[in-house]
Amino acid sequence: MTLTVRGWDDPVTWNDFTASVPMAHFQQSWQWGELAPELGGQAVRLGAARDGELTGAMQIFVNPVAHTGSTMLYVPRGPAVHQPDVVTIGALLRGARDVGADTGALGLRLEPSAPAGNACWERSLRTLGLYPTFPPSQPRSSWVLDISPDEDALLAGMKSKTRYNIRLAARKGVTVTEGTDADFDEFYALLRETAERDDFFVHREDVYRRMFALFREAGMFALLLARYQGRLIAAVTLVRFGPTCWYLHGASSNVDRNVMAPYLLQWEGIRWAKGQGCREYDFRAVPDLLRPDQDMYGVYRFKEGFGGHQLTTMHTYAQAYRPGLFGLWQLFFSGRFALGQWQRRRHCLPVRQFA
Repeated sequence: MTLTVRGWDDPVTWNDFTASVPMAHFQQSWQWGELAPELGGQAVRLGAARDGELTGAMQIFVNPVAHTGSTMLYVPRGPAVHQPDVVTIGALLRGARDVGADTGALGLRLEPSAPAGNACWERSLRTLGLYPTFPPSQPRSSWVLDISPDEDALLAGMKSKTRYNIRLAARKGVTVTEGTDADFDEFYALLRETAERDDFFVHREDVYRRMFALFREAGMFALLLARYQGRLIAAVTLVRFGPTCWYLHGASSNVDRNVMAPYLLQWEGIRWAKGQGCREYDFRAVPDLLRPDQDMYGVYRFKEGFGGHQLTTMHTYAQAYRPGLFGLWQLFFSGRFALGQWQRRRHCLPVRQFA
């Protein structure tokens, strides 16, 4: 049976396959690819198939390189394969090179959804001519909780302070409900308030509207809102795909922080994920090095109170299509990151692990 690679145009079979592989990730879902235009690029979906049945899939983001007329190919948390064999991944990479030729790409950056140190993945990628590079485009480490035990067992596995704060929020009268489209403006205002306080990037309003609509229509999304005395004081967004639910965004008010609403919100998020049949709850980014001098260390301390473990994925791997220009781009990308790290150290700020 011959393995063929072609552009894939069926959302149902795409999601069925990409959700079935080990460490399936929502960034290889059809819905995430549909968001590409709002993020400034386009998505190309390549399927490796035998007799019409998918054996591998790779969602590529074709991102323009500013002021050059060229592009860079980026594969977030992919490709999606059951086994990282050279035949399947090699076929997908040859398809990606054709996409690169059509779009003037300098090269490809690939960030697999596989644990750091996975020998099979590393051997296949190196055999196919890819090499590890730095920095990654997004955090490599996340905090993951097994939510297959019952609720009593999950609560027992938490730190006592976390359990206390969950119950405190409920006693104080914090209520958590699932939001609708009508709550979006209120959520977005709270997200911007949080970003100004905690110094993180926020996309335009239309990006989040589109993101939420795509995943909600697919039955993969929840917006949970925490209110206190009638006021919205905290919110989270959740996306589920395969056996995992991800805590995607979090927002909290500058007032009423003493009622501990984020703790109750996360607990309700875990309960929602269990109700959806998920087995894991991914709190997303934590530092690679769990030390106080690292960015997001305070966030890690909050997340680890719920129980769970750190999961660090593989390094970014790269393949140059136009080696000279790709090298210049990589020098600029890594140099800009190094400058940002120096500036953070100079201002006594924690260092970051991703660009």
